[in-house]
Amino acid sequence: MAGNSAHVKRLLQTKQCQGGDLSEANLAQLNLSSADLSGAKLMFANLHGANLNSTNLSGADLCFANLVAADLTNADLRGIDGKGLNLLDAKLHSANFSGADLGFSTFVNSNLHEANLSGADLDGANMIGAKLNSANLSGTDLGGANLGHAELIGANLSNANLSDARLVGADLSDANLSGANLSSANLLNANLSGANLSGANLSGANLANAQLEGAIGLYMDTQAGTRRHDTQRSGTPQSSPAYVTFSQPGVYRADSSALGLPHPGLP
Repeated sequence: MAGNSAHVKRLLQTKQCQGGDLSEANLAQLNLSSADLSGAKLMFANLHGANLNSTNLSGADLCFANLVAADLTNADLRGIDGKGLNLLDAKLHSANFSGADLGFSTFVNSNLHEANLSGADLDGANMIGAKLNSANLSGTDLGGANLGHAELIGANLSNANLSDARLVGADLSDANLSGANLSSANLLNANLSGANLSGANLSGANLANAQLEGAIGLYMDTQAGTRRHDTQRSGTPQSSPAYVTFSQPGVYRADSSALGLPHPGLP
């Protein structure tokens, strides 16, 4: 077992190791629920399958740590350095990652329902199949992240950076994407029904076969002019189809009128 042996022993005996050196330690399958690991050094540590339910890991260094199938439900991970962190199949329900550095980390098939990732850096993260329903991703950097077939139903992505992100087949129904940067994002076959896209940047985005029924804050450029597509859930049904195939990327654009900004081309 690597890491400082005295620190590892203290953790196992007391579940207290604030600021301790646990780098490269083998802590797989251990019950560390409600432990205090705030500020601890856990670089390359093996926490595969560990029980970290409600554990305090705020400010910890978890770079390249192995947390595959770990239980981090309700865990405090605010401000962690988690570059390259592996959270494959992890349980992260209601975990708090606000302000964390999670660049190029792995969240494949992880459960992040109602998790807080606001202001986190997830640049280049692999989040294929992740469940982020009702999660808070406001202001999060997801540039270049892979969210293919991820579930983001009702998620808050307001002002998030999703430029160059891969969202193929993702479920973004009823998500809040107001002010988000979706430039050059790949939304092929994505479900955006009921999503709020007011003020979003969709330049160069691929929306081929995306489901847009009830999407808020969009308008489409046509040869005959500009046509609104701002379906109100309780209003008159619109003539726009639920599924739209785009021959040119970026033909759909966000409607800035909801934000009180000038709206070019609209009467």
